[in-house]
Order: sequence, then structure tokens, then C-alpha cells
Amino acid sequence: MSTVKQCIIVLLFAAGSFIISCKTVPKYEAPVEPVITPVEVNVNFRFIAYDTEIANPDDDKRCYYKVFIDKIDAGRTTIGLESQKKYFEAKLSPNTHLIVIEKWVLDEREGEYKKLNNILQPKPNFYYFETRSNAVTEVTMVNDKKTNRAQYSVTMQ
Repeated sequence: MSTVKQCIIVLLFAAGSFIISCKTVPKYEAPVEPVITPVEVNVNFRFIAYDTEIANPDDDKRCYYKVFIDKIDAGRTTIGLESQKKYFEAKLSPNTHLIVIEKWVLDEREGEYKKLNNILQPKPNFYYFETRSNAVTEVTMVNDKKTNRAQYSVTMQ
């Protein structure tokens, strides 16, 4: 009888080990990039940036811009292809402000965003603008990718 019990125990142990080792592997899900929405509905500043003169779709990389207002990290734009418009919105005090931008590009091999080399950053990478409490100041930066020359325009809405 003890041999039968030992055989049953060995069979149960083997079956349990087999069942535990047959766990399913979790399904791979691609990472979801966060959508940046304005924290405040009552914004009075909007920054828009995009690139032109992209000769080849392979050169149209995913990117975003880090935004510094008055030398303080204020956040970043939405993510998109260089040729697409990227947006940043904020509520600023009525005054003259300085915006400085840094371009960050997706390194496809490593799967992470890296700051673009200073030589390839848009130039100039800063602009002075004025905000009012009763209007939205929109600063648009258009960067020529061939020359890395940025042109800024300002509209009040």
C-alpha cells in the first residue's frame, strides 16, 4: 500500500509541476505615449512648432520640444513627426517673457527620446514675446530642417 501511495504522490507532484510550468506569457502591448492636455482651460499662451524642407519620409522623425519660459522648465509640446505641428499651452502673467526650446528626437534603435545635438538644434532657439490677460498670444516656430534656421511669428487672438 505504501508503494501505491508513493506513486500517487509522485504523480500528483509531477502533474502539479507541469500545470505550474504551463503559465501563459502576458500579451505584448505597445507603449502608449501620453497625450498632453492643458492643465488650465484659461490659457493665454500657445506655442506651435514644426519643420519644413524634409526631403525624404525616412528623415521625418518623431520629436517634441522641451519648453523653458523665463529660464524655467515649463513642460514639453505634444509628440509628432517633425513635419507635424506640435503644441504647448500655458497660463502666463501679463508681461514680456522669454521662451527657449530644445528639440528631442526619438532614437528608434534604443526606443527613447534624446536631445538633439546642439549643432542640429533650431537657431535661434529663443524668442521674446508679450502676453496679455485678455488675449491668447500664439508663437509659431517654423524650422527649416536643411539649414536649422528657425523663424518665429506671433499673433494675438
